Amino acid sequence: MPALVTVSVVMPTEARSDRAELLRRALESVRSQSGVRAIPMVVVNGPAAEPALLAELTRSGDVQVVRLPAAHLPAALRAGRERVLSPYFAELDDDDELLPGALAARVEAMEARPDVDVVVTRGYVDRQGHREVNVQDLEGFQADPLRSLLHTNWLAPCAGLFRTATIGSEFFADVPPYLEWTYLGLRLALERRILFLNRPTWVYRADTPRSLSKMPGYVLQQSASLDRLLALPLPRDVRRGFERRRGFAFHAAASLELRAGRPQAAWRWHLRSLVAAGGWRYALYTRRLIYALVRSPGDEPGS
Repeated sequence: MPALVTVSVVMPTEARSDRAELLRRALESVRSQSGVRAIPMVVVNGPAAEPALLAELTRSGDVQVVRLPAAHLPAALRAGRERVLSPYFAELDDDDELLPGALAARVEAMEARPDVDVVVTRGYVDRQGHREVNVQDLEGFQADPLRSLLHTNWLAPCAGLFRTATIGSEFFADVPPYLEWTYLGLRLALERRILFLNRPTWVYRADTPRSLSKMPGYVLQQSASLDRLLALPLPRDVRRGFERRRGFAFHAAASLELRAGRPQAAWRWHLRSLVAAGGWRYALYTRRLIYALVRSPGDEPGS
């Protein structure tokens, strides 16, 4: 009987006590994979790790544990990739899970196509226990993966299988702290060959408390992350699309600051939205901001 193909599954986590059960569920979804030898690689990043949970992971025997001092997702992804020794690797957030047979299906597709560097599959987005397929026709993106990212981020954090020989740690060197999978999707579409499969192989949970996308910093740092995306050698039309998205990110930050009672900060974000691509869309918001500034004693639009 031939040996099973080994797949490392990089699992970044802060290993907090309030996410312990989520992490255990994610780990079990990796351990239960059939048809491959799946190795969970848990990258514990930051000082908030629960000692009992960390000890549990360390003594489990079947989990590779990597410790990082700072809570930084891109650094955790790179640290995991740097330690991969298997021919393939995947990623799984601590609140998501792989479906039965997920890794075997991806490996089978990769083994049949030696020219392919990445396999991306469909999956389910879970909101309060209700699951919906993330994309109805993922294989439709095969014709133009790059421009598809203007409309849909097909690279969910749990959706891919990567060929270790061609997806090196350099792909994770400049990943921004937010929009990290959009960035990686762009780089892969620009530089590597991707195969899309319509088979659902994962569950992504969109309503987990304390997820990065639920934090105010996610909104306020969107534009900076988009700057990192725009530093890539994008075709003109793709660049223009992400420049318009950056304009919306400025507007979203202005709205957030205004709701938080900080009209001066909101005004600064608004000015940036007006001069961004598609900024005319936000011109009417000027009146609302001026009204808020007038009502705020001592505040002036130029402050």
